[in-house]
Amino acid sequence: MRASLARCFERLRFDARWYLRSRQPGGATWLRSGKTKSGYVLSFPAIADFLVDRTGREVVCRNASRDVSLDTIRHLLIDQVLPLIINLRGGEALHATAVATPEGVCAFTGPAGSGKSTLAASFVLSGYPLVCDDCLTLAGGRTVMALAGYPGLRLWEDSIQGLGAASRRRKRRTNHATKSRWRNRVGAIDFCPTPRPLVRVYLLKRTRRNAAGVMIRDLAPGRALMGLLEAAYRLDTTDRAMLKRQFHFLTGIAERVGVKQLIVPDSFSALAAVRQLVRDDLADDRGSVSTTAKTRD
Repeated sequence: MRASLARCFERLRFDARWYLRSRQPGGATWLRSGKTKSGYVLSFPAIADFLVDRTGREVVCRNASRDVSLDTIRHLLIDQVLPLIINLRGGEALHATAVATPEGVCAFTGPAGSGKSTLAASFVLSGYPLVCDDCLTLAGGRTVMALAGYPGLRLWEDSIQGLGAASRRRKRRTNHATKSRWRNRVGAIDFCPTPRPLVRVYLLKRTRRNAAGVMIRDLAPGRALMGLLEAAYRLDTTDRAMLKRQFHFLTGIAERVGVKQLIVPDSFSALAAVRQLVRDDLADDRGSVSTTAKTRD
């Protein structure tokens, strides 16, 4: 695939038939997806537009706002646009952050603000290599494989402070609220570059309870599948063949990989308890853990 940002500030007019609008929690439009004669356009209002050819082999950026940094544009390309192109080209990816454990890859997914990256960073600080942040690419087969992303993790400033970690600060040059690029104490991210089997997907749910409220719940197959569908990247939601393909792929994951709900207290002090519970769950899925509620949701 060829990606070009060289002329990102150049103005370009195009006719698009808009078919999907994604909104931020406050209601503002975050992303508009549309079709053009030559492919697709992914428009981030007041930031930039990305034009993708219909095969997903070329993407160019245009109409970038003059007050937007190239760092922001690169972030959008890597973490927002490329996952959708993976789907367009026949692959599948989840909006998830994942770490490598002795049992295999463990992924965390959930709505924005549920703490996916913060929890993954706490695992990295405890010696578990990062697999990906935001986009978990998957390969099917008898064993579902998790493919490595890149050695980078982005956190909000309160998470960085709560973890006692260091950050490489980015200047905020746009109304797009970017996170800070995070690094551990030795100045790098422990990273797992090779494909590993996916053994668990946790659907995160935040609660205001204290650490005593940490809980893992088994999910019925239908609820597990719905959680995966909610987390899946898809570019053309009008493509019935793609939707059918994705449904069957995720059904296979729900059947072969443990998908559970992980209830996480909204407190940095609870992270140690969350890590311990996850480690126990991975080590012995059938065992009972004192802080775990083995209930069927």
